[in-house]
Amino acid sequence: MDWNSLFHSKYLRGGLCAVLIAAILLGLWLPGTGLKEAQPDDPLQGEGVREITVLKLGENLEQLNTISVPSGGQTKSTEPNDKASETRPEETQPDSSTDDGSDGQEDGDQGADGGEVSPSELSLVLTWNAKGIACAAGNTQAFSVSSYELNEDLFRFRVSLTGTQAQDAKIVGGISVAESTQTAKELTWPRGSLPMAPAAGTDKEVYEVSFTVRTPERDVFFRYKITYQKLPDVQLSFTWQGTGNHKGTLLCLPGGSAADKIKNNQLAGGGIRYEMKLVGADAESAGARIMSASYTSDAASESGELNWRDGQGRLEVKMPEGETSNTYRISVSALANGHTAHFEVILHFGNDVTLQMRYILDDGSERKVFCQNKQSKTADTVYDDQLTEGNLPYEMSIVGSDADSAKITSVKCTRTGNDNRPRTLKASDTVQLLLNKGKTGQNNFTVEAKDDSGNQYTFKINVPYKHKGTNSIEILLNLKDQDEIPNEVITILKVSAQGKDAAGNAVSIPAKGTNEYIQVTLDGIEVTDPTSSRDAWEYGLFPSNPETGDRKEHALYVYAEDAYGNWGKAELTLNGFRVEPGQKIGDATIYVDMTVLGVGVVGPIPYEVLADEPISYVVAKAIMGKDTGEPFGAASDTLGWRGDYGGTLDTGFYLRSLNTDYHADALEDAVWPGSTEEEVLDAIDARFGAGTGLAVLWRCLYRNGLNKSVGSGSTFGEFDYTSGSGWMYSIGGSYYPGQSMSAVRLKDGDVLTLRYTLAYGWDIGGGSDNYGNIVGYCVTAINGDITPRHQMEEVEDPDGSVRYVCRCCGMVQDCPHAHMTYKDLEDGTHILLCEDCQAVIGDPLPHNWTYDAGDTEDSHVCAECGAAEQHFWKEVEGTNTATCTEPGVRTVRCSVCGMEKEEEAEAKGHTLDNRWNHTALEHYQKCSTCGEEFGRGNHEYTYSEDWDDYECRICHVLHEEICGGALTIQEATCQRIVYHCDSCGYDMTKPGTFDEYHDYVDGFCRYCGAEDPDHVPHEHAYHETQRVEPTCTEDGYVEYTCDCGDSHTDPLPATGHSWGEWMPAGDGEEVRYCGVCGAEDYRTTGEDTYSVRMFFLNWLFPKMHKK
Repeated sequence: MDWNSLFHSKYLRGGLCAVLIAAILLGLWLPGTGLKEAQPDDPLQGEGVREITVLKLGENLEQLNTISVPSGGQTKSTEPNDKASETRPEETQPDSSTDDGSDGQEDGDQGADGGEVSPSELSLVLTWNAKGIACAAGNTQAFSVSSYELNEDLFRFRVSLTGTQAQDAKIVGGISVAESTQTAKELTWPRGSLPMAPAAGTDKEVYEVSFTVRTPERDVFFRYKITYQKLPDVQLSFTWQGTGNHKGTLLCLPGGSAADKIKNNQLAGGGIRYEMKLVGADAESAGARIMSASYTSDAASESGELNWRDGQGRLEVKMPEGETSNTYRISVSALANGHTAHFEVILHFGNDVTLQMRYILDDGSERKVFCQNKQSKTADTVYDDQLTEGNLPYEMSIVGSDADSAKITSVKCTRTGNDNRPRTLKASDTVQLLLNKGKTGQNNFTVEAKDDSGNQYTFKINVPYKHKGTNSIEILLNLKDQDEIPNEVITILKVSAQGKDAAGNAVSIPAKGTNEYIQVTLDGIEVTDPTSSRDAWEYGLFPSNPETGDRKEHALYVYAEDAYGNWGKAELTLNGFRVEPGQKIGDATIYVDMTVLGVGVVGPIPYEVLADEPISYVVAKAIMGKDTGEPFGAASDTLGWRGDYGGTLDTGFYLRSLNTDYHADALEDAVWPGSTEEEVLDAIDARFGAGTGLAVLWRCLYRNGLNKSVGSGSTFGEFDYTSGSGWMYSIGGSYYPGQSMSAVRLKDGDVLTLRYTLAYGWDIGGGSDNYGNIVGYCVTAINGDITPRHQMEEVEDPDGSVRYVCRCCGMVQDCPHAHMTYKDLEDGTHILLCEDCQAVIGDPLPHNWTYDAGDTEDSHVCAECGAAEQHFWKEVEGTNTATCTEPGVRTVRCSVCGMEKEEEAEAKGHTLDNRWNHTALEHYQKCSTCGEEFGRGNHEYTYSEDWDDYECRICHVLHEEICGGALTIQEATCQRIVYHCDSCGYDMTKPGTFDEYHDYVDGFCRYCGAEDPDHVPHEHAYHETQRVEPTCTEDGYVEYTCDCGDSHTDPLPATGHSWGEWMPAGDGEEVRYCGVCGAEDYRTTGEDTYSVRMFFLNWLFPKMHKK
């Protein structure tokens, strides 16, 4: 079939007609079926819509916990994105999880803080300005802070946890809220800072501070309420004016005092002019004014008011009859910003009259002593080798501005070497100084003088006179020459000085006695305030750091002199090294000795010795398992025992009790077991076994008058078991310092022993007074050893028989045990055995290992029983010749017996000690052994809010400390300022918000988008700058431009063709032309159009339509 046949096919025409008819019918039927467009479900349809409440920070904050969601729909918790949610960390948000109520009762009992925690279990300590404020869980501690106590109104603090649960708890959150604005600030820990400022329009603000602490069971909260008060900077300036140029100005702070001394010849007509006023940065703005001023006089017992209204006037000074001095106390009250401030000015008036005593010694040296009126003065000691037969030529005179009219009227001398019989002398004379029974003689001069006004003056001068003995005083020190000690850390120097009395007996010399003394100087400066420890004295050495470098030599000088002039001295050079508090400076060993309770010794506990760390911190960490915070932290090895102590870790620390998990072998009842000595001693022997160490010890306790008290369980504390019980501590085995644990520091190699006593220390070798010591102790219970050393006395009974009785424990024996030996029990112990009666004496004891030349290199022997054991080697400090990179040799010593030998040593490796050295431009680490440098590089400064300075993030040095150059602004925006140091050349960025550096463009900052508060909108003034005319077919436009550069265009629509009349164009068409552009437009005529239509109909319906 060709295309022409297909075009005229009746089937094609019929199909097209059917499609056309179907389309018409569907268009009429579909709208009547009721189909609609699908709509989404409306979630609010049928629900009651609740009005939204807008919450602002600080308003109705509690409503956050009361907002409910209508039931019936799925809900989602939404957290606000601002700080409002942080203002109350202790308030819990509603839990959206399903609660079956199974634990509701328990949670209800616990309350908001999750249950009660006692202060002994967990407390938080907030420390600021060296003040520690402890807070128990769930409690609130309130205190006040004034602007005088803060530096630039910044509250710097440190927080730490204490208590038995502290090691299992940690701080997880900190926040503060200002009461007036409800502004919240997150806090850092363990160190942090809080800027403080008064509330608007007031001088106070209250800050609610809360810390969240997480324990294994729950979170607990600690709260502080801090009231900050901004006090005005107001001071009192008090100026006095006397004769001529004699004047003085005193500045006094609120609540303080200031003093000055005015001589009699400085008075103007018997008085002074004064001027007082309030000064200070806030004196004017605070409206500060003086409200009252009054004075009192000490000697004249007078009082009165000063001219405080005018702020100036005259004060008459009175000297009571017979007096040559007087003191006036001036009290001033002022008001500033409604706050009352009190000031005190103290003025001392007196005649300028002084006694001078001048004398010359045999070597030609001259000495002068000056003494004020009604005072006593002691001159330097004069020794008998400085004078001929004790004769002292002297000259006395009155000096001072008022001395012209004062004359010496009497000179008398009393000498202890002459029974203080008075001797009358002249103002210039010679007197023989006397010893006092071979000891120091006191030669007291009493001098009287009188002036023309009748005023009497009395002066007293003592010239001690002493024999110059021999260098025979023995001085024992716990430090040796060339010892290393840390700088700027307290190191305890133990001094024991012993001489001999007339009978040749050893005599200990006190630090400050009547006729004897000990003098200690470090680098030429005297060390004072020693404390006693039995026969020794303890001095706290505090060596200074060098100006540059890390090491410094210190000269230690110790001099002792007895009452007879005998003397001794010790001179040491100590090598000081620079350390920071908390830096490791060595290793120590710790033991807990409970031998008196039959428990023995617990330990050793290895411990790292830290610089400047008191022993109180050591005990808290290594024994109780506490984390003491910066800078000492926690110990890596600890017993973790619970304990109680008195004082604080920094002051007056002593152990009250320790819960040791051990049980004592002791008498537990509150009374002695019997009413007579015989009954008590028999009961003790029955309890512990006659002759055993514990039996002998308890017999001694009873016979020395110790009161019995109750004791049981595993907690051992003061006054348990006896009236003389408690904890003591020793260093090095048997040396008991005479100071609290908070005043003594460990050094490298020390052995610290906490030792329990039942008898004020007498039973452990540390008794220092007469308490608990009547008949003495024949036993010492230390280091697990309780060996009796009976002090037998021979007693003859009436029947002539002889018994041997120990005067300490009262034990009776038939044999005096004159011949005793030790027997090896082959279990690491030996026991004392009487060779005469074969009786066993005391308890088994550990071996006493020693080394003699005859012993082998591999073993040492027990000095008592001869048992042998292998050596335990430890390197001797200072003998290792190895370097950081090369091997060497070293000497090792057996830690048990002391034998030494030499062996090869490996290279040590570099020691950096985690310390940094700094220059203005760089930092580096340096090996403390060989000096090789590591890690040299430039500082990388970042801004520190805590220090308000730039801190190197690598070595942590502050820019101001290491450089101190002037900073100039290199670049500044509202979000950061870049400073350039003109010294070190570093650029340092300080982030923050700096309103003065906004850069506004069209009303908005181009850095942060903040709106310009001073921006005025620009009103455009447009004028035509370009025009493009439209055509028949294309649009045109007009461009308008403002002087500011802004422009816009307005369109000009196309004009359209301007057609002429239709004209025949032939072939059944017509044409017309545009009169503007000449465009042509054609159309067919009407006859031809009809023919086309008819052609289509004839084709579609050939039989229905004919032309």
